[in-house]
Amino acid sequence: MVVGRVVRTGSQVRDAFLMPHSVAVPPDGSRRYLYAMNRLSVLWRSVAITLLCRVRGMRGAYVILEGQFPVLHTRGTIRVRKIALRSRTVRVEIGADEGAVLEIGDGTFINQGAVIVASSRITIGANCRVGDQVAIYDSDFHAIDESTPTRTAPVTIGFNVWLGRGATVLPGVCIGDHAVVAAGAVVTKDVVSRTLVAGNPAKRVRELSASSDWRRV
Repeated sequence: MVVGRVVRTGSQVRDAFLMPHSVAVPPDGSRRYLYAMNRLSVLWRSVAITLLCRVRGMRGAYVILEGQFPVLHTRGTIRVRKIALRSRTVRVEIGADEGAVLEIGDGTFINQGAVIVASSRITIGANCRVGDQVAIYDSDFHAIDESTPTRTAPVTIGFNVWLGRGATVLPGVCIGDHAVVAAGAVVTKDVVSRTLVAGNPAKRVRELSASSDWRRV
C-alpha cells in the first residue's frame, strides 16, 4: 500500500496532494503510472474549481482540490487567494450568503466535510488548518425560544490556527493567532492567542509556544 504524506502549505500542499493515498500497487513500474494519474486528476480538478471560483466572482482565487468538488455558496462576497481543499469522501461546503462576506488567507487548508458558510462575516487568517467535519457558524439560524432572537455575529480566526476534527465555532467568536482547538470542541467564547482549548464548551487547557512568524506544517 502507498500511504499519502501529511498535507502542508505552499509547494508542499501540491506535493502532498499529488501522492496517491492508500492505493494498491501492482508489480514493477505501476507505482509511477498511478502517481501520474493521481497527479493529472488533482491538476484538472484544481484548474476547474479555480476557473469556477473566478467565474463566480472570486477574482485571483487559486484553489488546489483533491477529491470531489465543493458545495459553493456564491450569493455573497468571497475573498480567497491560495487555498487547498480536500474532499475525498465528503464534500466541503463553503461560501457566503447574500450580503455576507467570507475571507480566507493564503495557505489555509480545509479538510473534507467542513462547513464554512457566512451569513454575516467569517474571516479566516493565513496558514490555518481546518480539520474534517469542522463547522464555523456566524449565525444560529433559529431562535432558541420566543424570548431569544436569532443571533448573528461575525467570526474571526487568526493566523496559523488549527481547528481539530469535528470542532464547532459559534457566532461572535474570535480565535487568536497560533491557537489550537481540540477535536470535538465547541467554541462559544473568544480564544486567546497561543492557547489550546478543548471540551464542550471549550476551555483553556494550556498555553502554547509559538513565535510570531512560526507556521504549522
